[in-house]
Amino acid sequence: MSSLSGKLKADIKQLRGKDRKPLPVLFLTKKNYRIVILYRILNHFHKNTLASLLLLPLSLYYRLMTNRYCVDLPVDTPIGEGFRLNHCYCVVVNRKAVIGNNVYVGHSVTIGSNGDRYPVIGNNVLIAPGCLIIGDVKIGDNVIIGAGSLVVKDVEANSIVGGHPSKFLRVKE
Repeated sequence: MSSLSGKLKADIKQLRGKDRKPLPVLFLTKKNYRIVILYRILNHFHKNTLASLLLLPLSLYYRLMTNRYCVDLPVDTPIGEGFRLNHCYCVVVNRKAVIGNNVYVGHSVTIGSNGDRYPVIGNNVLIAPGCLIIGDVKIGDNVIIGAGSLVVKDVEANSIVGGHPSKFLRVKE
């Protein structure tokens, strides 16, 4: 498992893209930076009671940010490094869903359960705005899920899917 600093560096690299403004400026002006960085710090320390108490002001600020922008991203959700939220509006991620490395999540995305079954998302996945990923779904590596898709079945690696319900469109090149 990577260290906190390694995960933060990967997250910031993914969030930053080609934007080379100083990190403090981006943190203060971009809500997706604040939410992802705060998530990562709180996720790293969420099982440590003493650290959780010391980080209580940060935790409260995270709670205010996520409530303000309708983002439901519990700090105990396992998310790999290089996580990117874009626009940060109306994003719901179930705490028992598993998300891999370098995953992009657009706005209005739901990654939720169907009873006691939860999604598992692989590495290098792009989840476009408006997607619903529900239930015991396994999404392979290097997948693109088109905007507005409803994913209720497994998606093979290196593919592009779209539609409501989602259908295989083509192999990703």
